[in-house]
Amino acid sequence: MKLLYGFLIVLCSFTLSAQPGVDTLKTKVLQPADMQADFRYLRRLLEETHPGLYRYTSKPIMQAKLDSIAATLTNPLPFYEFYRTIEALIADIRCAHTHSLPTKNWQKLFTVHWKTLPFFLFPVQNHSYVLFNGTTDQRIKPGFDLLSINGQSMDSIRQVFYRYHWADGYNQTSKQAALQGQLFALFYYWFIDQPDTFRLTFRSLTGDTVQVDGPAQTFSGSMAAYKKNPVNTQMLAWYGKNQSKHPWRLSFLKDTTQTAYLRIDSFGGKGANSSETAAARFRTFMDESLAKIEKKKARHLIIDLRSNPGGWDIQGVELFTYLMKSDSAVRYYAHQHTVTDSSEFLKFSDLSAEDLKNVKTELIPEKDGTFTVKEDDNSRELKLQYPKPNRFKGQVYMLMNGRSGSTTSEFLAVAHANRIGIFVGDESGGAYEGGNGGSYIHLELPHSRIYIGTPLVYYNNAVGKPTQTGRGTMPDYDVPISIDSILNHTDNQLEFIKKLIRDSMGDL
Repeated sequence: MKLLYGFLIVLCSFTLSAQPGVDTLKTKVLQPADMQADFRYLRRLLEETHPGLYRYTSKPIMQAKLDSIAATLTNPLPFYEFYRTIEALIADIRCAHTHSLPTKNWQKLFTVHWKTLPFFLFPVQNHSYVLFNGTTDQRIKPGFDLLSINGQSMDSIRQVFYRYHWADGYNQTSKQAALQGQLFALFYYWFIDQPDTFRLTFRSLTGDTVQVDGPAQTFSGSMAAYKKNPVNTQMLAWYGKNQSKHPWRLSFLKDTTQTAYLRIDSFGGKGANSSETAAARFRTFMDESLAKIEKKKARHLIIDLRSNPGGWDIQGVELFTYLMKSDSAVRYYAHQHTVTDSSEFLKFSDLSAEDLKNVKTELIPEKDGTFTVKEDDNSRELKLQYPKPNRFKGQVYMLMNGRSGSTTSEFLAVAHANRIGIFVGDESGGAYEGGNGGSYIHLELPHSRIYIGTPLVYYNNAVGKPTQTGRGTMPDYDVPISIDSILNHTDNQLEFIKKLIRDSMGDL
């Protein structure tokens, strides 16, 4: 089940040898003056640099919200309460590339300090199923449906999580899909409670209700327990493997004639340190793939973009040009702009020294105070896009889900607008009309040390007006992944496409 690999590989990347420590943030209390100073700093960052601050919320309403928050910071607060205030504001911006984290080194703290839920949960259609059991209790098996935690229903827990999760616009599938595994455990710890013991109620595979008490433990402790508890053996064999070394892979289906399958884990690639290099490497791969497809005389191409978090924008553009139906050039992005060309916060961005020096020459000042990104050789994505001579001219099928985000969501939207393919799965992540990204600022608030990440560029995809503002690309066939597929290592979404292909060819 390839849609799991991208997330599970993160599980295997942590060091498991460190000894548990203490979360000092639990006892940290912030004084009003420090919180007010941090909030002013954050507000200035957002107002000076965030291109999408008013994308979904009008300026008067957002300003009133900011004023209201500032007025509440008059009494000392525990650290996590202040953090929740900050993250609620971040979530209200409705931008998947804007986030706050309790601390810059949150991964280390999660691994060896924070004691969290010892189960890896996988979300399917408003249910949270056990995939790995991180306790010694062998009664709780993969596929058990978690109903409540410490007396609180999972429905109410999910609503709290959705309140704080950063996502584009009004997209819900991205929130639902993201809250699996360690992110579920982290969100519970950050936004609900930090108990020493969890009283958990499950529904078993036979429909029985099972209640257990599980100790809170560090992620390293849970990882060790995953490997020791025999109930996890089969799931680990299937889903605990290392991800493929190459993020792009072409194969040909043995059980469906004339069908190629292209899996794209991410729009990245080892050693791609510039847009030009990223584009060149992807073109090489696609040229080789199209030659193989031509040799095999494949008439159907399945492109699997499930759980592809994005990457280089130019690779999404390149993929589009290999699939275009139009013989004429079309635009991929309609427009990109920033709201600053000189903020002092740019020193915290990922822009190189040379980029910072040339910022003003790459932007066009507009009357409304924004700065349009120039359409030149440094921004090939903004130019007219021409179909490749060796483009695929057969039937394309797109597999997508709520974790198909960022560059991937943009590609899916533009492909959909240009009638490239049949879309199967769940609503994609991201917003159909575009999001915010490009380059990013990362910094710590001066007193609380809360870690903030924000984008610098506002994107408009060349897709026309969406039917639903702030939603992702909608599938032609809404086919959610099933828990049976997860538990049996099958793929009901891929099988659905295979049936479409067979039916179109008259096969039984």
